[in-house]
Amino acid sequence: MNIGKIQAMDMHIDRVVKYSIYVDCLVRIIRELKESGIEDDICPSDIPNLLCLLNKYAQRLRHCVFNMSRDWEFYEKIHKIS
Repeated sequence: MNIGKIQAMDMHIDRVVKYSIYVDCLVRIIRELKESGIEDDICPSDIPNLLCLLNKYAQRLRHCVFNMSRDWEFYEKIHKIS
């Protein structure tokens, strides 16, 4: 594997790790807020805003995984042909 592909895969893996941590953290926060039922401590818009942020991070995570798999498949096809 050439240096450019290694760097691209490292970048994809770093992004997947980062966004999966964000998604996991937001899911735990939202679940805790819903389970605790502490309505007085949160604004009415907090849960929708957190869900919107969770959706954005989940979309970015899905995009990163797609790009990583696309680049990996492309590399594998070239490598098998050579």
